[in-house]
Amino acid sequence: MKKINPSGIFSAGIKIAVFLFSIGVIYTVLLEKKHWLELFAQTFFKENGLYVFAAMLAAMFANISVEAIKWKRLVKSITVIPFSTSLMAVYSGIVAGIITPHGIGDYVGRVLFIHSEKRFESIGSVLFSRVAQLCITCITGVAAVIYFYFFIEEDAHMLLALAVACVTLVLICVAWNYRAWLLDKMKHVPLLKNIEKWFEQLRMYNNLLFAETLGLSAFRYLIFLSQFVCLLMYFGVDLPIEILITGSVFTFFVKSVIPSFLDIGVRELAAVFFFSAYHIADEKVLLASLSLWFFNLLIPAVIGLFCMFKIEYRKRT
Repeated sequence: MKKINPSGIFSAGIKIAVFLFSIGVIYTVLLEKKHWLELFAQTFFKENGLYVFAAMLAAMFANISVEAIKWKRLVKSITVIPFSTSLMAVYSGIVAGIITPHGIGDYVGRVLFIHSEKRFESIGSVLFSRVAQLCITCITGVAAVIYFYFFIEEDAHMLLALAVACVTLVLICVAWNYRAWLLDKMKHVPLLKNIEKWFEQLRMYNNLLFAETLGLSAFRYLIFLSQFVCLLMYFGVDLPIEILITGSVFTFFVKSVIPSFLDIGVRELAAVFFFSAYHIADEKVLLASLSLWFFNLLIPAVIGLFCMFKIEYRKRT
């Protein structure tokens, strides 16, 4: 008889527990959105709606694929992984990040697909990828906030948002240019010295790689933007295209700088706040925003549930 492997049983148990817990979270969220689900089904499950549904799915797969290419490139200095592994890691990260503020679980979901002895070293690559995406969001957010303040309404909150975006960009630039000095300083801070090695990989990144990562992040952002604009138009938000683009950019910016639970609430409030200035019915904006959440978070999370079963917890030899 084969010997029972305790680590194998533990690994399977963890995977099943995470799977069931994630299913419970997703089910709970959908139960709370029952009214939206009914409207979603009535809207998309008809001839024209099916074309839009297919286009949104295609855009989602393209979006995740770009992120997988980006992360595969960033971990190359640590280990070489195939595109399929990188793709599963991104999907898994979405599941792990779905119930944590600002998607912190994304780090865990991804690095578990790296060889066990190199997992902690790859945390820096996830951080770098997310910071690059945030950088693009803040750059476009500055333009959207300026437009809102000068052409829509002189709201003091917009000045605060502008300050947050500018400070974030300055901090990113400073951290990038002085990353070696900051990593050295981390070694002398009691609470940080034990995790400094997790970000040691950032020393090896150069300006060219930063530019490449920003380019891929911008391409991914363009996919997000196109999706939201198309959904707003599909749900009857009848405004000039430049207003739809500005509103979408503003919504993404607010969502990125304010942590949220389950990725729900902040984006919807931001979208409603912007488009209410044009007397657009809240229901149309909410339908578009929740549909974006469905395509870009819920469906990938369901796929990620099955990708997690590919994670190997035991140390590889």
